[in-house]
Amino acid sequence: MGHIRIAKASGFDITSADGVLSVKIENTDDIVIAYSGGTKSTIVGTGLAQADAQLVINAIDIMDGAAGPAPLVELSTKSIEISGALLP
Repeated sequence: MGHIRIAKASGFDITSADGVLSVKIENTDDIVIAYSGGTKSTIVGTGLAQADAQLVINAIDIMDGAAGPAPLVELSTKSIEISGALLP
């Protein structure tokens, strides 16, 4: 399974790069990654913008369906949390 690493203040979190349907900004500054299996990952961090979403898209493009070392994505803030949920 391909995944990407998102840099945090202390280490990193990972999220899948497989089966991605969309990556977009929601609720002003959350990045939501929707997956074909009916799930989503939400990256919550103050001040996240479209440029940050593009960094996530670029890393997913590299890893989609691949294996090996995942790229480390450094967003405009490292004060983030990543959560997973079912799509509504």
